[in-house]
Amino acid sequence: MTDALLSAAAITPDSVVLDLAAGSGDPAFTIAARLTAGSVIALDRSHASIALAEVRAGQLGLESKIRCVQADAQAIPLARCSVNRVTCRCGIMFFPDTRLVLSEVLRVLKPGGRVAFLAWGPFEQPFFDATVGVVLRLAKGAEMPNGAREMFRFAPAGSLGTELNDAGFRNVREELRTLPRIWSGSPEELWAYQQEISTLCHPLFNSIPKDLQPSVDAEVSTALAHFRNGSVLSVPVNVIIAVGERAP
Repeated sequence: MTDALLSAAAITPDSVVLDLAAGSGDPAFTIAARLTAGSVIALDRSHASIALAEVRAGQLGLESKIRCVQADAQAIPLARCSVNRVTCRCGIMFFPDTRLVLSEVLRVLKPGGRVAFLAWGPFEQPFFDATVGVVLRLAKGAEMPNGAREMFRFAPAGSLGTELNDAGFRNVREELRTLPRIWSGSPEELWAYQQEISTLCHPLFNSIPKDLQPSVDAEVSTALAHFRNGSVLSVPVNVIIAVGERAP
């Protein structure tokens, strides 16, 4: 997923890149490792995530290439025309005011600069069918939390591209891609990790009756095991990738 996003962004070794909703540092670390003369600004509204990103950047020896900023994407604290590229992996769906964020992105992009967003495709896809879908099928009365539904906000074809066009970006392109989500570990470990990081789904996971949890875990593990490829799991995921450019 990261490779596809960065390929769409067409990052060059000397790019100045703003990564929105950077979390604890990925894909900003991957971007930084590909730069020679460029730099990355990792921006996230979470103080805890940005603090962790700063620590990890030091551990990876990337502190000279990365600047971690705690801020809201609706008010990016950068000067006009200051970056060449803007990336965002699985974050654009959660901004309360997408148009405001896009206007800010357009403001900080240099003329000819490019933005690349990656968002989840439809819920009906192998990865979610094998995980959250199992919970919804087995737990009586279980429902997807409203916040989690936002993950699929830009799943309808053309919706993210329309937002970019309406914001004033040029040469907008959007495509639905099927990519492998690679996990080096067991199905049980992937399921445990997914339950931990999917904070928006915690209400759903917490609603699973204790006596049903072993059955849910077993069915999820069996479903994920179908995607075993040697020592790793390679689970297909459907994502939307949209790019746009600021006029020269």
